[in-house]
Amino acid sequence: MSSSLGTRLRETWQEDGTVQYEYPPQYAAGDALANQLEFALKHEGVNLAVLADLFRACGPAPIEAAVSEKPTGRYRRLMGFFYERLTGERLAVSRTAGGNYVDALNPDHYLTAAEPEFDRRWRVRDNLLGNGDFCPVIRRTQRLEDALAQPLTEELSGLIGAFPSELFARANDYLYLKETRSTYGIEHEPEPVSGRLERFVALLREAGRVPLAELLDEAGLTRRQNLVVDPRYAESGFRSVQNYVGEQRPDFTQRVHYVCPPPGWLASMMEGLATVATRSHGLSPLVRAAAVGFGFVFIHPFEDGNGRLHRFLIHDLLHRDGFVEGDLMLPVSATMLRRITEYDAVLERYSRPLMEERIDYRLDPEGRLELRNPEEVASYYRYPDLTAQTEYLAETVARTVREDLVEELRFLRGHDAARRAVREIVDLPDRRLDLLLRLLHQNEGRLSRNKRGQFGEIEDHELERIEQVWQQAFMLTDG
Repeated sequence: MSSSLGTRLRETWQEDGTVQYEYPPQYAAGDALANQLEFALKHEGVNLAVLADLFRACGPAPIEAAVSEKPTGRYRRLMGFFYERLTGERLAVSRTAGGNYVDALNPDHYLTAAEPEFDRRWRVRDNLLGNGDFCPVIRRTQRLEDALAQPLTEELSGLIGAFPSELFARANDYLYLKETRSTYGIEHEPEPVSGRLERFVALLREAGRVPLAELLDEAGLTRRQNLVVDPRYAESGFRSVQNYVGEQRPDFTQRVHYVCPPPGWLASMMEGLATVATRSHGLSPLVRAAAVGFGFVFIHPFEDGNGRLHRFLIHDLLHRDGFVEGDLMLPVSATMLRRITEYDAVLERYSRPLMEERIDYRLDPEGRLELRNPEEVASYYRYPDLTAQTEYLAETVARTVREDLVEELRFLRGHDAARRAVREIVDLPDRRLDLLLRLLHQNEGRLSRNKRGQFGEIEDHELERIEQVWQQAFMLTDG
C-alpha cells in the first residue's frame, strides 16, 4: 500500500493485491516525522520492515516526543509499541499511555494471531504472528480469501468415501514414494538411493506426530536434516557459515540467486519462527503451513536439506491442524514439481527484491560470500511479507486435492479394472501381466510393434481384445 497527494481521493488496486491511494491536498500531513508516520499507520497499513528501517534511522528521540505529546492517541501508542517490539529497546516516555486497547494489525486487512496478547504499557492488542526476532505479515487479499474459502476438507472426505478403503491404502503407500521422489526432483537431484528414500518416507509419516516445541528446535530439526541429506553433509546444528543459493555458470563463476541470513542471526530467527508456529494456531492450516514452511526456507538454517525440510514442514502443519487426517499423504511436492515454474516464481517473489534492490555482498574466487550490509537488510529477513507464498500454497493444495490425488486414485482404480479384465482373456503370470500393463500404459493402451515380440504367446485377436478392455477400464475412471 502506498499513498500520494493529488487532486482527489482515488484508489488503484494492483495485480499483486497492493493498493495505491491518491489523496486531495487537505490530507497533507506536513513534514514532521510523527505526522508522516501517523498518516502512514492510519491510511497505509503496517509494513514491519519499513518501520524497522525507519526506527533504525531515526532513533528513539522523535518517537518518544511523539508519544509524550499525545499519550492517549491511537497511532502514537502504536508508534511506541512497534518501536519497542521491533528494536528491543525501551522508550523513555514522560507520560503514561491511556485509551482503549487497539489492535496492532487490523484483522480486516491482515491474518492475525487468533489469541492476541495484551500489551498494558501501550494498551495494544498484540496480534502479530511473530515477535521482534521474526514476524511474517500476510495480507488479506481477495485472491487469498477466495483460496481459503474452498471446501477442501469436505472434498477430501468425499474422496475417501468414494474409493474402497483397500484401494485407498495402496494408493497412499505409493503417494508417500511419489512425494519423496518429487521433493528431490524439485531440486533437480536424482532419485535418492534406497536407504535415504525410505528414511524420507519415514519422516513424512512422522508429520504432525511430534510436539510442536520439538518440531522447530535445533536438535529436532538437525535430526531431520541428517535424515534427508547424504551422511557426509549431515550437520550437528544450524550452520555457522554465510551461505547462499546459486548455480555455477559455464565459465565456473557463481550466479547468486539468494543470500541467506547471516549465521549469527539464526538462533533468534528460528526462535521467532517457533513463536509464529505457536501464535498462528487457530488460523487456517494452509496459512499456518505457509508461514512456517516458507519462513523456514527463507531463513535457511542449514547448508543443505532446507528445501526438503521446508516441504516436510508444510506436510507437518497440514497434518497437525487436522486438514489432513490420519496418515493420508497429499502429494503437494508432486503438484509443485508438475508446475515447477510457479514454485520457482513464488520463491523469487521474495528473493528478487532483496537481490536486485537491497543486498550488497562480495563473492571471492573460492565461492565464499561476505555480506557487506547486514544491518541494512536485517528487516527484510526478519519481517517478510508472505502473502504471495500463502496464496500460492493454498491454491497448490487445492490442485493437489482436485487433480493430483484424484488422478492417482482413478489411475489405480483403472489399473485394477484392467488387470481383472486382461486376466479373463489370458491368465498371465503376475510378472508378465505387470509388464504388459506397464507397456500398455506407456503407449496409451496400445502395445507397440517393437514390444509385440515380448508376448508371442498372445494371439492377435487376444491382444486386440486386451487393448480394448484396457481403454475401457481407463475410460471408466475418467468418467
